[in-house]
Amino acid sequence: MRNRKIWLVDWDKKEKITEWRHNWAASVNQTLEQKNIPDRISEKSFVEQGIADTPMQHEGINSKRHERKAFNQQVKNYRKSKDGYKNMQEKVVNRGHLDSLSKHFSFNEKKVVKELSHELKTYISLES
Repeated sequence: MRNRKIWLVDWDKKEKITEWRHNWAASVNQTLEQKNIPDRISEKSFVEQGIADTPMQHEGINSKRHERKAFNQQVKNYRKSKDGYKNMQEKVVNRGHLDSLSKHFSFNEKKVVKELSHELKTYISLES
């Protein structure tokens, strides 16, 4: 007895894939037209369209991993230095406030203000 394959579907036929691509392009182009977007897509290859260009090859997520990692490291370094600069500016301002306080108060008064400031986790301006 001989076995014979009977294909119940035609999914593997080139004509079916071409038909699907054509229907997809028509559907997308119809939607683009409805939304007044001038762009259109085609199911045809560059050769079939008469375009003398090399199509790009899909690059997976891992192909640019090293470039992304280097860029992300640059961003992290930039943010860190920016935060450091901001911190330094705050220290300079706080030092100026501290210097102005030291001219007007006794040692014990300065100590109380420092403790209060630390307790409240904020800078205390005696003028305001």
